[in-house]
Amino acid sequence: MKLDGNIAKDSSYLYSEHLGRLFSGVLKPIHRLLSQTGSLCLACGSRISAQIPGYPELCLSCYSSIPWIMQPRCSVCGRHVGCPDCSRTGGTPRCFVINRSSVAYDASMRQWLAQYKYRGHEAYGAVLARMMARAVEQMKNELGFQKSLFDAVTFVPLSEARWVERGFNQAEQLARGAALTRGRNGNSLPLLNLLTRTRHTDKQSFKSRHERLKNMQGVFQALPDASERLAAVAARSQGTFSDHGGAIRLLLVDDVYTTGSTIDACAAVLQNICSELGESGEIYSLTWARS
Repeated sequence: MKLDGNIAKDSSYLYSEHLGRLFSGVLKPIHRLLSQTGSLCLACGSRISAQIPGYPELCLSCYSSIPWIMQPRCSVCGRHVGCPDCSRTGGTPRCFVINRSSVAYDASMRQWLAQYKYRGHEAYGAVLARMMARAVEQMKNELGFQKSLFDAVTFVPLSEARWVERGFNQAEQLARGAALTRGRNGNSLPLLNLLTRTRHTDKQSFKSRHERLKNMQGVFQALPDASERLAAVAARSQGTFSDHGGAIRLLLVDDVYTTGSTIDACAAVLQNICSELGESGEIYSLTWARS
């Protein structure tokens, strides 16, 4: 039996179209995979040959060189090497419970943060935020589940001069990553803006420990509605913080921990906010890097 010429052409066209759809369905995922692995590493600029789960922006070499702090040597500040500050006798009591950090602040991490904070390389923001979320989970595991039920996440505020200079607060962006961890109800933790910086301070990196502590005196204050914002979180938690002894448990976030002067000054103000609600405050610190 001989097919009519038009019917044969139609059949050939339909068959070709079917093959086209079939190969398109097979090749598109492959093309997507190749285009992803063929992208350039955010940190070193080399071509990515293999995907790193959770960090598609980084090549294997750069990811492998991240100096994660897995086992802090100092149980207070979370430092990965010997800590003279926390072992010093006769010091004033700290206003925060402990600090933990995601990474050690080595030369490569200093470069990453500089790219993000000062050179407007926004792509680093998502990477650093994911590193913070990982650090929260590690912190929760270390403390135990009952001690890891944070009521909210807050962050070190930026001065107006720094805001004009950068256009964003890196501590707030890192806090967004930390807040992704799950709270009591299974949702992400509330992210609260509770503090303000009353005056601009010089860069801390060039100061001695004594100068840093003195420089931070009176720098931070509570925002006018800070207690109301925290009370609203309490209301959503059935109005109490009885899950951990009646204390309000806050996670305070910043980018780098050096002497702890900034964290301590903020923690003191946060404790006062908690007192206004008739509750004690437990302030835990989480920073992206520990110097």
